[in-house]
Amino acid sequence: MLAGVCLLMLSSCEKAILDPSESPSKVNGNVVLTVADVESFANENLTRGKVPVEKACTRLCFAVYQDGQRVKYDNQKLGDSDFGTAVMSLEEGHYELLILGHSGEANPSTTKPTQIKFTNVTASGGTGFTDTFYYYGDLEVSGNMKEQQYVLDRATAMLRFMTKDKKPSNVKRFYFLYTGGSGQLDVTTGLGNANSQQKVYFDLDSSTDGQPLEFELYTFPHANGQNVTFKIEAQDENGTALYTKELKAPMECNIITQFSGYFFTEGEPDNPDEPTDEDALIMVDTTWGGVNEYSY
Repeated sequence: MLAGVCLLMLSSCEKAILDPSESPSKVNGNVVLTVADVESFANENLTRGKVPVEKACTRLCFAVYQDGQRVKYDNQKLGDSDFGTAVMSLEEGHYELLILGHSGEANPSTTKPTQIKFTNVTASGGTGFTDTFYYYGDLEVSGNMKEQQYVLDRATAMLRFMTKDKKPSNVKRFYFLYTGGSGQLDVTTGLGNANSQQKVYFDLDSSTDGQPLEFELYTFPHANGQNVTFKIEAQDENGTALYTKELKAPMECNIITQFSGYFFTEGEPDNPDEPTDEDALIMVDTTWGGVNEYSY
């Protein structure tokens, strides 16, 4: 399967850091923050599921805010000895806590909780778009040591694009350009808040020749049900488009929007008025809240 993949010991006071993916120096603290699990659900009528954080994310960001300003932060990568737990030194008072889990190439800026921005991966940088989870809420610090566990909720919607026919050998890359979603997350609302142009490339080697393909892409929905448009190109080794298609569908947080059909050939015609069991409109997934399925 080809897929787009999806807290810390202590941070010191806010400092200018050239590489936001690296953590500030760590010291002992009076607040211990631990990610217990990652949870996904669509609504109260669907079964909730939890997985360990290390199975859902390769990066974790902890950030603490007071009066709208970030006062502490810590970033971790999978493999760090403290992955999943942050120890911070905080004065008594009221704070807001953000815990963000993702699997991008680098961490987004967490300076403002309303502007957690991921960018397209390019030759010059970018973090990429992956499955993303978060917790945002109040943090009260008193004179006693505070130890707290948190469960992260999913912030993303997924497009799963599948071909029923087999990839020709001259197709070397798939390119997706999508609009209508957001590459920036406002954790105070749990919704996207930027009109982003998201781009994702998947390079394909010879092992995929003659095989059906499957891709997974992520966005932060602006509001449940808003349409996202996907322009899809299968390209040769020079970047020339050999096959193209444009799809549009509503996207919802924690819901998979799944398209399957014949991309390289005419294939067998589908009757949209008579969905089969394979092309059911909604089904419950144990990891995601549900799957909306479409044919193209």
